[in-house]
Formats: sequence, structure tokens, C-alpha cells
Amino acid sequence: MIYFICLFSILFSVANAKNEQLSIGFRLQHSIHMYNENGITIDYTPKNILNDQLSFGATYVTSRFGSAINSNAIIQDNILFHSTYAFSSSALSPLIRLNAGYCFADYESSLFDEIDSSMPLLSLEAGARYAFDFPLKVQAGIGYNLITSDGSSGIGTVYPLFVQCTLLWSFSL
Repeated sequence: MIYFICLFSILFSVANAKNEQLSIGFRLQHSIHMYNENGITIDYTPKNILNDQLSFGATYVTSRFGSAINSNAIIQDNILFHSTYAFSSSALSPLIRLNAGYCFADYESSLFDEIDSSMPLLSLEAGARYAFDFPLKVQAGIGYNLITSDGSSGIGTVYPLFVQCTLLWSFSL
């Protein structure tokens, strides 16, 4: 969470020109055959870089607000930094996204101290974005984790395929 707050502060202080955009919202994510993870995301779109089609940001998703609510699912926290390229500036646009970050698992018992409880994440996403006439954007897509694990090293709950839906509210800076 500290990384997320730091990134938000940096992005907000860097944005000094008008018409740059800061978007804040919710991300709903489901690893195929595994966990639901939900969280928050921040997206910063600088003005006049690749026709305002490139954005950068950070996302925090966790099973704490998904599969681990009232269950014995492993608590898993993901911190991701991302770069997104939208192929057009129209209301409906295909997009690609590169995510890099870290995953932390809380096994909630000392019995599992010898098992890895963290691992790096690297994933690619492809999807689409729809920007409404008011400052709401909806993004949906499918992603592929390039780094996964079977549990013998790394966290065994990071599966290759996931789907996501993100709702973002945009602010002009």
C-alpha cells in the first residue's frame, strides 16, 4: 500500500500541464481456475505522448477482497506497475498492457514457513476500453502471467490466465 501511495504522490506532482489525465478506479480480476482478486488502480495519461494513447500506473489487487472473504483461500496481495497502449483515441479502443510487480502470500500458519511466500510478476494483457461521454472508462481484457509457479518454488496460486474488468473515473489535471 505504501508503494501505491508513493506512486500516486509522484504522478500527481509530475502532472503540471493541463489536460493530462489521472484516473482512479476499481479492478476486478479472476485467475482462471483459481482466485477472484479485487482492488484499486491508478492510471496517469501524459499529454501529447503518442497522441494521448499511452498511460502508466499502478494496481493493487488482493484475494482479501475476493476469494479469501469468509473462506480458507490463501490471502494473496499483488502490487503491479503497468503501461497501457490504446490503439486509438476514439470511445471504443483495443488496448495492450504490460504489468510488472510482485505477489505476496500470507499462509497464516508457521507450518508453511519453508514455502516461498513471494514472487515477481510479469504479465501481458489484451482487451478493449470504452470511454463514456462523462469521465468514466471501462476496460476489460484477458491476461497471461509470464511467470507462474507450481508451488515447489514461488507461490503456487499464480496461474497463467486471468480475466479482468476495470472501472476508472478520470480527472483532468
